[in-house]
Amino acid sequence: MVSSNPALAMLGAGALVLSACGSDDYVIGRFADDSCASHADAILCSGFEKPDLSEWSRTIEVNAARVERTETRSFAGQAALHASSRADRSAAVAAKEFLPIDSGDLFLRVHVYVPSGLATETMNLLFLGDYATPDPFRGIDFNLESGALSLYSPESQPDRYTSTASSIPRDRWFCLQIAVAVSADQGTVQMRIDAEVALEQGGLNTRPAGGIHLLRAGVDWSSLQSAPFDVYMDNLVLATTPVACEP
Repeated sequence: MVSSNPALAMLGAGALVLSACGSDDYVIGRFADDSCASHADAILCSGFEKPDLSEWSRTIEVNAARVERTETRSFAGQAALHASSRADRSAAVAAKEFLPIDSGDLFLRVHVYVPSGLATETMNLLFLGDYATPDPFRGIDFNLESGALSLYSPESQPDRYTSTASSIPRDRWFCLQIAVAVSADQGTVQMRIDAEVALEQGGLNTRPAGGIHLLRAGVDWSSLQSAPFDVYMDNLVLATTPVACEP
């Protein structure tokens, strides 16, 4: 299985940027996300309420995939992020760049909705890390593997781990929490579904050479899956302190 996207890994080159978020103060002020009021110190808080997704650095689409703000379905507020793929080797994400983090802890909370009946053959949903130099990418992929949570850390040995817990919920919103202890050799990753631990692994290299300074959310890479896939995300928070499942 192909588990990383060599195109997205070169995000810093800018060649694949299809739409950049604006910085119109009127738009930002008018569509302020009230759910983020309690996360003022977060690296990123996004309820996907701003029409231009201006809290993100950019959106990226590769091959047969699309990413958009949608009001069709949301966990809270009016909108959510919708990402879809319709062929293998495709990607569609919102991407956020921030100051590099090379120690300490990172916490990611996002509410996720995956419709039933969709295959998940190493479907990448989230990425935290650095650019490739030049390949493979450097960081952590957070994936779905046959419906179960999995992580791929190419600088660790072994480099892939899959949850033995139940598959993710379908046809309803669930809370996904990710905790990463950043370290070159003693890093840990914990993933929770609705506050229950689904995957926990230590002894990882979670500190890329350039530090962790990039988050991507959506369909980060459809790998070899040609079957259609859709995912919705809402109420995403990335912080250096724990984030509860509540909005």
